[in-house]
Amino acid sequence: MIPKLQASHAPMCKFFTAYYVINGIRHVVPLVHGPTGCPLYVSDFVRTRECCEIRGVPLEPTACTSLDESHIIYGGEGKLLESVKEAYTKYHPDLIVILSCCCSGIIGDDVESIAREAEKIVGCRVLALRSEGFGGDFRSGYEDAFKLIMELMEPPRQKRWGTINILGARWGPTTTEFDMDLDEIERLLGEVGISVNAVIAGGCTVEELKRAREVELNASWCYDWGQKLGDLMQERFGIPYSKTGQPYGLIATEEWLLGIAEPLGMGEKARAVIAKETRAVASDLSYLRQALDGKTGIIEISEFPGPIRALSLARMAEEFGAHPVVINVHPYTIKERMPSIKFLLESGVNPEIILTKGLFRLGSFRSSKETEEELEAIVREYEDPIFFGNAGRFPPCPVVNLTLMNPAFQPQYGFRGITNIAALVRQAFENKHLPRSRLFRGMLYGPPR
Repeated sequence: MIPKLQASHAPMCKFFTAYYVINGIRHVVPLVHGPTGCPLYVSDFVRTRECCEIRGVPLEPTACTSLDESHIIYGGEGKLLESVKEAYTKYHPDLIVILSCCCSGIIGDDVESIAREAEKIVGCRVLALRSEGFGGDFRSGYEDAFKLIMELMEPPRQKRWGTINILGARWGPTTTEFDMDLDEIERLLGEVGISVNAVIAGGCTVEELKRAREVELNASWCYDWGQKLGDLMQERFGIPYSKTGQPYGLIATEEWLLGIAEPLGMGEKARAVIAKETRAVASDLSYLRQALDGKTGIIEISEFPGPIRALSLARMAEEFGAHPVVINVHPYTIKERMPSIKFLLESGVNPEIILTKGLFRLGSFRSSKETEEELEAIVREYEDPIFFGNAGRFPPCPVVNLTLMNPAFQPQYGFRGITNIAALVRQAFENKHLPRSRLFRGMLYGPPR
């Protein structure tokens, strides 16, 4: 599948995704070397709305060199050095990361040299990341940022037995970091006797990153985003990396927990925990098998966070007897996620994929009239369908509302996730005959044709 959409219709740029990872370190100042537009957008979107307004997390700053026309002509390195000093004086962070954007990348400012010079002046580490949008794709932004974080990892002073890092998280204290899913997997690890040093980079501290090489094992939060960092840390530091998928449903949860416990010599304890937890959710497992057996599970990612989660959900639907169909895995994301796709294929995940014309014409993951109409038509082609996705869709079948802004039914990972997903499926079937709001549909998609 070859993407032919213009760049503005592709996923987010390298700068955006690099910022997400750096934002996941607590008490860091991301210092954007460029004009105010890029930092204004990411700061407002990520740090203001997602952190402060929605979750009440104390707002941490995003700084900017505020380049203008004269800096673009004569260079902005002097302004950058002064900005690092000002950011340290004003905020006293544990870390400053300079992020170049398109303007500073085009004029070729040497951000790495300025970072080394600034670190001699201020009282914290200063790192530089070349993250100009034209310098790579959205995936290279994540991977280069995770690679940069490795510079903070100090030689181990001791080996912390029974301790792991969780890799592949990002955005820090924001809504998409799914902290209730993290609570669940940390709970299960704790039952086995396994401790977590750091969640990299989902709200970790600089001190935790410094100790990251002292662990016995690295495990994945999301295999897709953790894979590069896990491989690098294994290659450079000799820390084994447990390659497991996302713990949706019983089978994947067992694999995830045993994939960590067995290399640590705790497999027997993990199997005892799994047996106990499985007994506790036996009625939910029985309901999911009865409710989904023979159904067609239609899973849409356009309003859901990412194709890897959609594929993990497809595996869960198949586990409980449904035929999984995934709507709109964008070809661009397939190209950039091939290592993860191959990993999932090897684990037996291979659902039917449908791409709609609306996606290709508009290139957007967001709601569109075309995609909504195509979804409704697709659902009618299947016998006994059930839709997993956003309640803002209006397919003629039961709708399982998996939106992450639905905290009453979080987490979705692990054994508690099984209980919550069973509740959502039960809710979908119980309410399938209730009329949906025509007014709301019209607000989202306009009047029907």
